[in-house]
Amino acid sequence: MKPVQILHLECSPRPEACSSRLGRHLSAALQAETTAPVQVRLRALGVEPLPALSAAYAGSLILPIAQARARYGEQLALSDALCEELAASDVLLISAPVHNFGIPAVLKNWIDWVVRRDVTFALTAEGKIGLLADRPVLVAVTSGGAMFRDPPAQPDFFRPYLRAALGGVGLTRIEFVEAPGLAFSAAPEEAVDALARDWIRRRARPAA
Repeated sequence: MKPVQILHLECSPRPEACSSRLGRHLSAALQAETTAPVQVRLRALGVEPLPALSAAYAGSLILPIAQARARYGEQLALSDALCEELAASDVLLISAPVHNFGIPAVLKNWIDWVVRRDVTFALTAEGKIGLLADRPVLVAVTSGGAMFRDPPAQPDFFRPYLRAALGGVGLTRIEFVEAPGLAFSAAPEEAVDALARDWIRRRARPAA
């Protein structure tokens, strides 16, 4: 039986952060749902950030893929590896806090390495077309402030940006599991645990 491949991106610099805690609950639940073997590739982007974009990579983005590889060759190896890792995944799981109304810088950097001309998207007269097969994307997101409300109490650039950036490479099946207002919680870890349990119960409940 083919293993289920989960690519898990942890974006907090603190391994004990609530976003990481929530993401690990969701990862365990995803693994428990399937009878197939599961392989989890964890990238702790917050603890071990990727390097900043290189000049070679930036230059490659304005060239068709054959010219980019001919000119820059092995200088594109990191991007190639990250794109291949994403393409091989069956599920993308992202654990991230909100930083200043948006995504953490380490996640933006990962996105910049994998949004790649002729690799994960194609340029057409109608705009960018994603080249990756769609797959589930689960985002465990925590916020200290009053985010994700209707009407909103704070600006939310987190969800719209991720939908646009991941949608640009073909990933549109995005579900957000949101834990806002943790700065006002007397027990944020317990709040995250309760949210995860509720999500798992709702996910396991058969459709009416």
